[in-house]
Amino acid sequence: MSEKNLEKIRESAEEIVDNFAEIARDLPTQEETYYEQNALNVLRSDGEPTSGKKLEEFRENFLKIMPDRDEEGNLKVEVAEWTK
Repeated sequence: MSEKNLEKIRESAEEIVDNFAEIARDLPTQEETYYEQNALNVLRSDGEPTSGKKLEEFRENFLKIMPDRDEEGNLKVEVAEWTK
C-alpha cells in the first residue's frame, strides 16, 4: 500500500473513533449490581438412586448406539486430530 492510502485509512479510522466517542457521550449510564456468593460448592439435593434395572437398560441402549468397543466391552474413541 502506498503512503497516501495508509494516511487515508488512518484519517478514516480516527474519524470513525471520534464519531463513536461523540455518540457514546450521550448514551445514558447504567448502574450494575454485582452479587457475591459466600457459599462455595453449592450442591443440589440428590434424589433417590437410580434402580439397577434402569441402569442396565441405559447400558444396553448405550451399547447399541456406541460406535465401537474393545474386547472387554469398553467404549473406543478416536483421538482428536488437533492433539496429534
